[in-house]
Amino acid sequence: VKNADEFKEVISVLTTQAPRLYSVSSSLEAHGSTEIHITVAKSEFFIDDRKQNGLCSGFLSDFKEGENIEFYIQEAKHFKLPKHDKDIIMIGPGTGIAPFRSFLWERDAVGAEGRNWLFFGDRNFRSDFLYQSEILDFMKTGTLTQLDIAFSRDSAQKIYVQHKLEQKAQELFQWLEGGAAVYVCGTKDPMSKDVEETLLRIIQKQGNKSKEEAGLYLEEMELGGRYA
Repeated sequence: VKNADEFKEVISVLTTQAPRLYSVSSSLEAHGSTEIHITVAKSEFFIDDRKQNGLCSGFLSDFKEGENIEFYIQEAKHFKLPKHDKDIIMIGPGTGIAPFRSFLWERDAVGAEGRNWLFFGDRNFRSDFLYQSEILDFMKTGTLTQLDIAFSRDSAQKIYVQHKLEQKAQELFQWLEGGAAVYVCGTKDPMSKDVEETLLRIIQKQGNKSKEEAGLYLEEMELGGRYA
């Protein structure tokens, strides 16, 4: 190896890349078995003032129609829809909306009676409202019962999905008491942590519980398959 660039090239060949797992954002019932949809944001960053692309998202962004790719499906046993008559609350900022697009298409296709509530957020309304037309159509048809959106860069004060949760605290707790299942998808830190802390505060305040009782309430939801 003569220099650092050559060393990096050798290492990249020798190192096995870990697989990238994306949530499926389509529904077998709605889209059939001949296509699979995923929702990918291209990762772009700088190293020593040189622009770099995320390995998999960069590859997919250059993918040409008609080309082939190997992939596999890994089942997420804990992250699945409840019975058709059960309500669901979906919290998915950014590309975290992927499985919830799948959920909505699925529930629409099978005529599920349960209510569906979506909390979605991103940076800007004009550029980042993913699947906007589909979501609005689901609102019109009644498949999507309730929609709360938060775009953090469209106002002086940054508004995130957890703020929307707190604004709807009373109604949200009523859904929980009625047996609704809660799903969170997106960046693990800090989003999922902030969302969980918000849910705990809502349960504590609206349910008139102690901090420990609120934690137990959410833990029981998780054990019962109602919090994923």
